[in-house]
Amino acid sequence: MNEENFIRFVLEHEGEDPARLLLAADRWPETDVRRAARTITGRRKMREKVPAWLAYPALDYPSTLSLEQCSSEETARYKQAFVPAGSRIADLTGGLGVDSWALSQRAAETHYCERNPELCAAARHNFAILDAAIEVHEGDGIEWLRRQPERFDLLYLDPARRDKAARRVYDITDCEPDLLEIKDLLLSRADRVLAKLSPMADISRTLAQLPETRELHILGVDGEVKELLVLLEKQPIAAAASGQSSPLIVAADGNIRFSFTPEEENAAEVRYAAAIGRYLLQPAKVLRKAGAFRLLSERFGIAKLAPSTHLYTADEPVVGFPGKCLAVEEVLPWGNAARRELGRRFKRLELTALNFPMTTDELRKRLGIAAGGTRHVFATSLNHEKVLIICKL
Repeated sequence: MNEENFIRFVLEHEGEDPARLLLAADRWPETDVRRAARTITGRRKMREKVPAWLAYPALDYPSTLSLEQCSSEETARYKQAFVPAGSRIADLTGGLGVDSWALSQRAAETHYCERNPELCAAARHNFAILDAAIEVHEGDGIEWLRRQPERFDLLYLDPARRDKAARRVYDITDCEPDLLEIKDLLLSRADRVLAKLSPMADISRTLAQLPETRELHILGVDGEVKELLVLLEKQPIAAAASGQSSPLIVAADGNIRFSFTPEEENAAEVRYAAAIGRYLLQPAKVLRKAGAFRLLSERFGIAKLAPSTHLYTADEPVVGFPGKCLAVEEVLPWGNAARRELGRRFKRLELTALNFPMTTDELRKRLGIAAGGTRHVFATSLNHEKVLIICKL
């Protein structure tokens, strides 16, 4: 079957169960049904993750794991800002090639390295279809780098975050390759190194492990933290000239972008609330991951509920706040009377427990109220008092 007929087969059967197609493969002896089923599965996963690739039905998706581990189109395009126009770059852990594809759109010369032969073959095939000028190298990217005589403007890598037993790992030293072991090599061959880390990585520990970090970006997609990026520079001349003495931390998710340094957070003057105002503010997850808790109070002129309660309050709506701003309807002291009151008034509620003696799931079980409805109740602490804050959605 030629490629045109293969594409037609994929598009005609895209709504069918790939497993059933495989079982009935004898019906289409001229078709590579295994590849077609793999392509249909890949396109379904990429519909949300990398929608731009759906315009190319002949793209190959060799493994489910590579689909799960690849960057989304949104986070891949975010990384383009780190690529100097007309530069020479390399992706040392290419995988499915989504990041290489996005980064290449700003670079003059792009290299993709990958140890898995199937992924390399798919990358060559896909980059040609995508009209991406990327040179593919099969083999270990770090060993390939050692053999290169010329420097790069940017090196990118996404260390594997699974151990030999396929369990997820989060710390830099548990990933492969170990960034701590190779950072000197990387910085000897490039002006800048950009590494993608687990969204579960501890930021304070990461910065302590990587003192070469000039920027750390927390990337979110649709309200969920998806990636941590560290930008390493051996000689951060521009940063030194600007007076920046510690890494810039950037929290970004869609229209939300909040940046600061650890020194700014530590020095920020925070104001604590004596009572709940007319509005309750909850920072987006990327802000909570970043740890910009004191600064939110200072920059937006809002009161924090308590030192360990990362909620804020104000008497007027806060324009530009990086998170939710909800109208407060009522505040109830936590206790048996409040539980009975909620059970009497609401059949459904959205619930969140923060700095509270039970988790959100435990609270929902205790209250016996289903999720949903038009109210969001925050169970939290205010001045050593446990309260339930009822907000309108």
